[in-house]
Amino acid sequence: MTRRGPLEDLVHWRGEPDALVRAIRRSGAKGPVVLSRDHAAAAVAKVADGLARPEELVDWAHAVHFEDEIDIEEGHEDLLTQFLFEVSTPELFEPIGRQVCQRWLSVLRASPASEAEAPGR
Repeated sequence: MTRRGPLEDLVHWRGEPDALVRAIRRSGAKGPVVLSRDHAAAAVAKVADGLARPEELVDWAHAVHFEDEIDIEEGHEDLLTQFLFEVSTPELFEPIGRQVCQRWLSVLRASPASEAEAPGR
């Protein structure tokens, strides 16, 4: 029987990212679990709404980005990969703050079924 609990917890950001990654390793959880635009939007909304700190979002995006058992929502691979890359490496792009989160939130919620344009494209 395949156990996905910690993988699902990670994409839904239910806990500390480092602890979730350790739980994935301990449990041997296998995917695929799919990261969707809704998962990404919920994560940035936490920071935009003041429920999480920007550095927590960076840690979450980094954990999701490098977890092999997590797939990206079909049709939105470019958008979500760019999102994870930019958010997980703010030192290469721009610091994560409420304004950046609100911009990503708009893009993630507005993207149609086909590939969407990300901020700055």
